[in-house]
Amino acid sequence: MVRIDADVGRNRLNITLSGSPSGDRTEDVLRELDAALMRLRAPIDVLSDVRALDALQPHLLEAFKLAGEKLRAFGVRRSVRIVGKSANAAVAMERFTRHLQHHAAHLAFSEAEAEAAFTK
Repeated sequence: MVRIDADVGRNRLNITLSGSPSGDRTEDVLRELDAALMRLRAPIDVLSDVRALDALQPHLLEAFKLAGEKLRAFGVRRSVRIVGKSANAAVAMERFTRHLQHHAAHLAFSEAEAEAAFTK
């Protein structure tokens, strides 16, 4: 599952990845990303929550690339990724972002740690 929403008050994009997302909703997810970005002001903070992510399929690479290009063009100030206790999720996301040459995210193990990272 992929969920994207805008936190207008914090000027933050929230992205939640859980389970084993498939590529069948790629167009919907990119539209959700566009709609969320229209509600925010550049540059934004991005909070990605991958604590419940089981696996990322290699065929999602192109979708991640498109989303990353949209975010880069819009403007990202800070990026924090909540990985919880899932080392697999952290490693998978780092591989994807490194392969796509996207910005690195600060890794947090809880919501409280993620919030603290945004206030530094």
